[in-house]
Amino acid sequence: MVHAVVRLRAVLAGSVHHGSLAFAMSSQPLVLAVDLGGTKLAAGIVDDAPTLRGKAVRPTVTSDAAACLADLFACIDGLLAETQVAVQAIGVGTASMVDYARGYIVESTNLPLRDIPLRDQLQDRYGLPAAIDNDATVACIAEHRFGVARGVNDMLMLTIGTGIGGGIIARGVPYRGYSGAAAEFGHMVIDVHGPRCQGSCPNSGCLEAFVSGRALVAAARRLAAERPDSAFAAAAASGESLDGPLVTRLAQAGDGDALAVYDELGTLLGVGMTGLVNAFNPEMIVVGGAVAAAGDLLLEPARRVIAARALRPQRDQVRVVRAAFAEDAGLIGAAALAFTELLTSL
Repeated sequence: MVHAVVRLRAVLAGSVHHGSLAFAMSSQPLVLAVDLGGTKLAAGIVDDAPTLRGKAVRPTVTSDAAACLADLFACIDGLLAETQVAVQAIGVGTASMVDYARGYIVESTNLPLRDIPLRDQLQDRYGLPAAIDNDATVACIAEHRFGVARGVNDMLMLTIGTGIGGGIIARGVPYRGYSGAAAEFGHMVIDVHGPRCQGSCPNSGCLEAFVSGRALVAAARRLAAERPDSAFAAAAASGESLDGPLVTRLAQAGDGDALAVYDELGTLLGVGMTGLVNAFNPEMIVVGGAVAAAGDLLLEPARRVIAARALRPQRDQVRVVRAAFAEDAGLIGAAALAFTELLTSL
């Protein structure tokens, strides 16, 4: 079986070809990285550069837990069989609540996984050390190890997509809290009378109810309905999807309504960040995720709010920057987790 071979296989000379890609063999340590999301499953072979040596991507199976895990293992088995390289460890980032110490997926809004000892299952199957963590935490570790926060000892990260995830590096190491559930920054309340939060959150007025991909799309749809002469209304009338990339394109082209949407989201993001700056005194806040593709259209309003509202000296010390990793950020994060937590001597 593939997992038995992986335990023993030495790195071979030469290279193995897959399609138009050549996977060069190397004496560098390699890890198997897994990005287990609610809609997409990706696995990759990654070195500590980081360079992605090979990748397999497929839709996530969400019908039930057994099918989801069977497909996860099939994806990994297929990638290892194709690349024929020896990996030293496994890192997994998942869109789930994770008990890091036990290596459990506790629960997930978009995955049919609850109380799953995934770390032990991976270690038993492949005979390799494994680590599993929340996808936003591994993204934070990636930026600290490889990205814009390299050399920064105290940093926070917000990943803004469908919702908001978070990560913390404190004194140079990841901080996860008592059970591994820290840094749920999207669920800070910024308006006690605000709208009900999304997903399974029982609260109202949370940051991600105002600043997220869903909030961005809701604003575009509202403006399309309210302003029939707007670019949003024209896009909807032509059959174009009112989504985040459309809002970003319009804003980058100078459309006033789209710019106003990002200014509003950025301002509210700054309100949330002000609390984080006051509480954590970070040197840097890194913002990633699909919504962060707008760059300074989103971040500059947030910086202005921090400058006006945060306490000194924190407000004068913090830098708010866009993440280095966009494409394959989940795989790079999972690899960073494995290198940081399992292969620190390499």
